[in-house]
Parts: sequence; C-alpha cells; structure tokens
Amino acid sequence: MAFWNRLAAVLVLETGLVVGAAAADFIVPESPVPEGRAQSGIVFGKNSDYWEFRLGGGAYDWGPATPSDFTGGTVNLEFLTPSPDFLSFIGSPRPIIGADLAISDNAIQVVYAGLNWEAYLTRKFYIGFSGGGSWNSSPQTGVPGGAYKDLGSEWLFFLQASIGYDITANTTIQIYYNHFSNANIDDSNPGLESVGARLGYRF
Repeated sequence: MAFWNRLAAVLVLETGLVVGAAAADFIVPESPVPEGRAQSGIVFGKNSDYWEFRLGGGAYDWGPATPSDFTGGTVNLEFLTPSPDFLSFIGSPRPIIGADLAISDNAIQVVYAGLNWEAYLTRKFYIGFSGGGSWNSSPQTGVPGGAYKDLGSEWLFFLQASIGYDITANTTIQIYYNHFSNANIDDSNPGLESVGARLGYRF
C-alpha cells in the first residue's frame, strides 16, 4: 500500500507540473520556435533532427487495458534517433528503442522498438504516440496457487501514449503509458502495461 501511495503522489505531482506548465505556456508569450516564427496550430516533427535519451520509472503490470495481477515497479529506458528523410510524409516520426525493466517477483522484462510521433499543441506542450513490436523475457509468469499471466508469445505488439512539456529546448518531462499485447492473435491475450514518468534529454 505504501508503494501505491508513493506512486500516486509522484504521478499527481508530475501531472500537476506538466498541466500547470502547459497552462502557463498558453498564456505567457514564449521565445520563437527554432524556425524563428510564432507557432500556430499543431506542429509535427519539431524534434525530428534530434537524438534523445529518456529515463524514468513507473508501476509494473498496471494500466487501463490489462488485469493488474502483479505489483512492483519498472525502470523505463528509451533512445530515439533522428527521423530519416523518407518518413517526412507521415509526420517525421523518430525510430525508437526502449525497455521496461521490472522490479517485481516473477517479473517479465520487455524490450521494444518502433516509431515515435510527437504533436506540439503549444511551443512546449505536446502529446506523443509510439507503435511497433516488442520481445519479452517470458510469455508466462506466476506463482503456485496465485496470480498467473500468459501473454501468448515472446513477441508482442507495442503501443505507447505520452504527454510532455519541454523544460528547456533540450530537456523534457513526460508521463507515459506502455501497452504490450498480441492483438488477440493467440488465444491468451491479457496484455502487460506500465504507467510512469520520465525525463528526456535531446542532443
């Protein structure tokens, strides 16, 4: 219970910081975007030329679309590369590779890869979406006479949603949601999810 209380406090604090900062961004004029002109409308591909490293953590096996059978935490790592020119026609998504490293009894570890889109609603506030595939350390986990999870395969689809706010041009903070499942290709498809917060650094 203490873990969930601490997690809830962190998520409330992070959400408040992001939403509060975003609200200020709508009201207070900011410096020009890198192109030197005021932003108007939704902007895709703003960070398409940047590399980026993200580090954070959250709750293991917890989310809106999966049974939360196990407790614990995750360390989340992500690395993004600049977007190749040939992807410009679909919003200049950046290739992404990441991992959810679980801290829990009988944990399943996940490595994933795909493409990441970001849509800026203001100069600093944005939403993100990623999609691709993943590999997990075991399709099944459980304890004798207790909770049991069968993901159906070591290879799963990967989806991610996030909201973020740029603290500086190179530093950002995000709240993220990861979902891994086999899209009902297998008979068993409970899914595995994590929710948390992280910092990102672009260079």
